[in-house]
Amino acid sequence: MHAGQMQLVRHALVALSALALVVGGAVGCGSGQTTSDSKIVSALDLKQGTHAYQIGGDPFCTVDQLLNDADEVKQAGDKPGSRDFMIASPNAEIGVLARRPFAPDCARHAKDALKRLARKSD
Repeated sequence: MHAGQMQLVRHALVALSALALVVGGAVGCGSGQTTSDSKIVSALDLKQGTHAYQIGGDPFCTVDQLLNDADEVKQAGDKPGSRDFMIASPNAEIGVLARRPFAPDCARHAKDALKRLARKSD
């Protein structure tokens, strides 16, 4: 190969690398919408307990994990049979994993708060 061909090959490799980064970044972003922990904590009035969050500080309203985006909600929904159950916004953009026993009024509060928060994020 002479110098002109080598330079052409180098330019082609650089272009392919750049394209791979763009495509890989787009694929890796999923739905793209992520809600911060602080927004979920604030919306649900979560208080930090010893090992988990509690809605309003109520031990019968324990939240073990915050789900910040649709991918996390989907992954959490794929784990049946644990002590936790998922509460998510209507379109499953955000959610929480709640620990049983979980008071019914806390479940309603969480669903309503997640719904409002999802609407704000749109």
